Amino acid sequence: MHRSHAVQFFLFLGIISAVLKGDDCCRAAGASKEKRPNILFILTDDQPQNCMGCMGNKFIQTPNMDRLAAEGVLFTNSFVPTSICCSNRACILTGQYMRRHGIRDFHTPLSADAMQITYPVLLRKAGYRTGYLGKFAIGWPDREIEKLSLPADQFDYWYGFPQTINFRQKIDGKSQYLTTVMEQKAGEFLRSQPADQPFCLTVSLKEPHGPWNYFDPDVPDPYLDARIPPPATFSAKHYQALPDFVRQSLGGRQGPKWFGDPATLRQRARLYYRLVTRADVAVGRIMTVLKESGLDQDTVVIFSSDNGDMMGAHGLVGKWLAYEESIRVPLIIRDPRLPKTLRGRRCDKMALSIDLAPTMMALAGLAVPESMQGRNLMPLVENHSIPWRKDWYYEHTYAHPPQHPIPKTEGVRTERWKYIRYTDFQPPVEQLFDLAKDPREEHDLAGSTEYNVTLDRQRARCDEYRRTLQ
Repeated sequence: MHRSHAVQFFLFLGIISAVLKGDDCCRAAGASKEKRPNILFILTDDQPQNCMGCMGNKFIQTPNMDRLAAEGVLFTNSFVPTSICCSNRACILTGQYMRRHGIRDFHTPLSADAMQITYPVLLRKAGYRTGYLGKFAIGWPDREIEKLSLPADQFDYWYGFPQTINFRQKIDGKSQYLTTVMEQKAGEFLRSQPADQPFCLTVSLKEPHGPWNYFDPDVPDPYLDARIPPPATFSAKHYQALPDFVRQSLGGRQGPKWFGDPATLRQRARLYYRLVTRADVAVGRIMTVLKESGLDQDTVVIFSSDNGDMMGAHGLVGKWLAYEESIRVPLIIRDPRLPKTLRGRRCDKMALSIDLAPTMMALAGLAVPESMQGRNLMPLVENHSIPWRKDWYYEHTYAHPPQHPIPKTEGVRTERWKYIRYTDFQPPVEQLFDLAKDPREEHDLAGSTEYNVTLDRQRARCDEYRRTLQ
């Protein structure tokens, strides 16, 4: 072959080879892009954001939650738009504010149509294998609505239960701790996972919610002699600064007893921490099975809780109200695909429970339905600089029996301000807090003329949300 022809020939072969390699690379990149991650969503029950070591709590033992935070992204400003399990769990499933999904009590389930636009059903339709383990708590399982309240037929794998269940379970005549059973079920799901199908498994733990009359006999209590300090606002002074109707409400009637006998609050904190740590054990055991099954590097793990708890702050117990201890919840997203430089970060943007469903849709490569009012959190996880919410709307309307009422509440939480409106009264009772200067909400500014402009602005924003969120 002539030398010039040979050179041209080999150049031609090189070009063809490069094109083919490029095509292979494109196909590989496309295949990689098309490979959808598994999703493991772990939800605790009534866990305040500050009940994790990674949030600076030096008295609680949560090594597995802390490890998730070290391997992922910890959202330090994560909130619920309504602080009660039935309503906020509907927020999580639908990606909607309560004003849109309409679940305002423990009896009403999501309708069959509403269930079809929840994250697990949409992911299942898109080819995901779905499982649900644990507390469902949207709707009471009466005979007429049992299939809606415990929608086992909407999942490939189901071990769900209603609002009320005991930690002591009788299985084959033997007592078993509820969470141990759930860990076993999670292991069954993960070990039986087909290699060619992504999954979305929701594990809805009951800890640290009660009843507090039975604890796992196989997990030692690390808090027997612990001296857990009370919240900084646990005092008669802070309690008396609350509106009278808050002090007389379901969450306020315990305060005077605690002030007279602070040991009762310390004992409550020990029990609470014990259950949080048991939930942490479950996180560790499930993550171990995930790794042993070879799935940990293909699985995005999301960890959160359905609401917080006052735990004695301002002399209050429970959730429901719009104070920070009630509305702040843990949120960690561990994506093994993140480069190491982006792991272990803290994100201070305001995340909401309604963001979880859109985030899971985006992880699966699906369009976020227009019905969802939350936002995809993954750009924040990936450390992109994008416009983000500056405020959001809070609402709580479940009043409980009249002998222990819960004040109906709405309001707006901005990056700096907290506006609270108690709607049982005409005119409504209002509170205003400058969170930048007063993060513990000790000084109500609503009665100060100096803040009239700010108060008017927050009133108007609250009214706007009422009109536009349905």
